[in-house]
Amino acid sequence: MAFEVLLSDKSKKPEHQAEAANVSFADLGSFDGIKDYIMECPDAKLTMNSKLFLKDLLKLTGMEMSFGYMEPDTVGPFSHKHKLNEEVYLVLNGNGIMTVDGKDYPLKEGSVMRVDPKGVRKLSSGDKGLTYICIQTKRNSLESYTMTDAEML
Repeated sequence: MAFEVLLSDKSKKPEHQAEAANVSFADLGSFDGIKDYIMECPDAKLTMNSKLFLKDLLKLTGMEMSFGYMEPDTVGPFSHKHKLNEEVYLVLNGNGIMTVDGKDYPLKEGSVMRVDPKGVRKLSSGDKGLTYICIQTKRNSLESYTMTDAEML
């Protein structure tokens, strides 16, 4: 079952958005402002504070991407896994722990982690809080990348 995720009416809104034939743009403000975004998933009766999904905002077609912030010493609200999508987490600042299949992996600014769809994961922040980007894309779907996908003009 697919759940729709929406920007809450109570949420901060992007400062500027633009769209043209080959580009979508949004100014989200500073990374510190991520904590002011609120996403809602009405079908799952779930509200996600300090989280912003970009799929709809940027009209993404090949991945989902989100920014997240966790207050210091916070344990994520749930463990989860995916059916098809792997996730890559990029830590922008702060610290925390990603628990995958029962094993803890320490995170800090500059940490990058990929989690397979089947990996049961739960994110927790440390004493500095945690600001991160999560990129989600279908496992084994990358067919062309970097220079193999570029057309030099």
